[in-house]
Amino acid sequence: MCGIVGLVALDAPAERAKATVEAMCERMHHRGPDGGGVVVHPEATLGMKRLAIVDVIHGHQPMATDDGQIVLVYNGEIYNAPALRKDLEARGVRFNTRSDTEVILRLYEQDPEHVEEHLVGMWAFAIHDRKRRNVVLSRDRFGIKPLYVADAGRALAFASEVRCFDRSLAPFATCFELDAGSAHAMLAWAYIPEQETIYTGVKRVPPATRLEIDLATGARKERTYWTLSASSDAARVRSLDEACELTEPALMRAVSEHLESDVPIATFLSGGIDSSLVTLYAHRANRMPICAYGVGFREPRFDESPFARETAKIVGVPYEVSILDEDRARRCVGDAILAYDEPFGDSSSIATYLLSQHVAQSHKVALGGDGGDEVFAGYKKHRIVGVRSALARVPAVRDGVGRALAKIPTRTDRSRGWTELLRTVRRAARGLEGRDAEAYVALTQVAALASTAPLVMHAADASRFEGPALTRFARAEGTQLQKTLASDLANILPNDMLTKVDRASMAHHLEARVPFLDHRVVELGVGLPIAYTLRGGGKRVLRTLHERAFGPELAHRKKQGFGVPVEKWLRGPLDAACHRLFDKKRLERTGILSSTVLSEGRHAVWTDRAPQVLWHALVLAAWLEANHGEGPDFVRDALR
Repeated sequence: MCGIVGLVALDAPAERAKATVEAMCERMHHRGPDGGGVVVHPEATLGMKRLAIVDVIHGHQPMATDDGQIVLVYNGEIYNAPALRKDLEARGVRFNTRSDTEVILRLYEQDPEHVEEHLVGMWAFAIHDRKRRNVVLSRDRFGIKPLYVADAGRALAFASEVRCFDRSLAPFATCFELDAGSAHAMLAWAYIPEQETIYTGVKRVPPATRLEIDLATGARKERTYWTLSASSDAARVRSLDEACELTEPALMRAVSEHLESDVPIATFLSGGIDSSLVTLYAHRANRMPICAYGVGFREPRFDESPFARETAKIVGVPYEVSILDEDRARRCVGDAILAYDEPFGDSSSIATYLLSQHVAQSHKVALGGDGGDEVFAGYKKHRIVGVRSALARVPAVRDGVGRALAKIPTRTDRSRGWTELLRTVRRAARGLEGRDAEAYVALTQVAALASTAPLVMHAADASRFEGPALTRFARAEGTQLQKTLASDLANILPNDMLTKVDRASMAHHLEARVPFLDHRVVELGVGLPIAYTLRGGGKRVLRTLHERAFGPELAHRKKQGFGVPVEKWLRGPLDAACHRLFDKKRLERTGILSSTVLSEGRHAVWTDRAPQVLWHALVLAAWLEANHGEGPDFVRDALR
């Protein structure tokens, strides 16, 4: 796990390019405190920071071929690297290290057009091929590892985090204008969807995508090297036992391969189905001792630590829990928010940040259960898809039920049982009415764009984010559930769930691994008939495997998620922070959030009506102040 940066086709002296890339590297020191380097060339300057996990002594980067004509910087882990190395050695390829970095380099040297199809893992890499005079940027199939591009026409910059870019560098200055449409989208979704960012000229390289820059002509060529294809073997499953017999070995293999490391490995254990299975299979693989970690809450509604402790006892691994109370949260909430290089409103990021902080005190690597819900249909919204499917032949009835439920008053508040019920009812209403694709997009939002529009100072085109989602859903193959899962994997997963885990873990130089996103497991899960995923409360096949290992009480308990009670905090200790960060002059200086709606205590209306949306606005205001106002220290002080 590392961070990578670079400048391509920048018309600047070598010393200036080197100094710029070195400064870019230092802005992500947290991603790689164990080393790094910069390679300068008139056509491309590459840099990286390394977190040393495999071949700690020899796997230094940037890494070049023996003749120095191909240079690679890389962030991630390739879990089938030992098998790939063995195959290449049998073909006469000589290796100088045991690192997976060199496996990518030698694969490219042998077959530059088809590197990615051989890889099992997570990655973002950049290759400068001086012979062919091109630069190749590549991102893994699901976007587990981040990769951003600022494209100024002839010159291009890339980085693992937006914070790495030099906003003052002449060719790129216009790339960093704030995008009000992206800000509005963040208020509705909690994150910025699709490939957009908070800046108009900075984009994400899409998952499963290779971007090539021809250094002779300046031409860019983007191609998708992998598309999700449901497993035909999974589609033929006709019993629950058969589903388990197919799923468990695939997941066990993925977990075993994810244990490839020269340093100790931990697991994130919430006590839920996914993290429990990962911890169990990691322990069974017996490649090295495993320690499990979790986070607990004083707020019982959010606390899963008793279930995690019981799970660890059954598995037979030590378990350490870090308790999050209101005082501790207030001390860290500023740092947790600022760990994200873009405005990011998923409140579970605070718990993920604290958990990563705790694990990183003794480990460099942790395995988690992320991806299980997206692959095996574990969210509440997936059950709404089931209802839509059941009512597909009577759309008038389905739409009528949706319209009736929509009339029930609601709040985006999870802190009380009755408000959570109302929130669920309203979400069901939005997911029942209208065409399948439109209902899907509505289900992805915390609040509709129309309802969050008053929070934005000036009208902005946030509806542009709905178009790609509608098109993706319509083009996806399979059942309505399969279309939903494929759409989630392409947008929500990389831009919300994986962003949350990457930034929170890397803020503490901790590598988080996600075995459920082995692409072979994903193809299997998406291919299973609905009877073995959605039915029985969701994730039926995983729930069955879990029940066989841990018993029915743990397997069938109510899903709690990994949230924090921000609604309660906004009504109490964070109210003062709202007054400071929603100050009229501050909001008008950046021109994004509406001072008319939020300043001088008027945010209190949203505290009661839509506290989750208000949390998004507070995070956005904090990010704006940290990056375009008085700076991070002011934000930390305001949020204490």
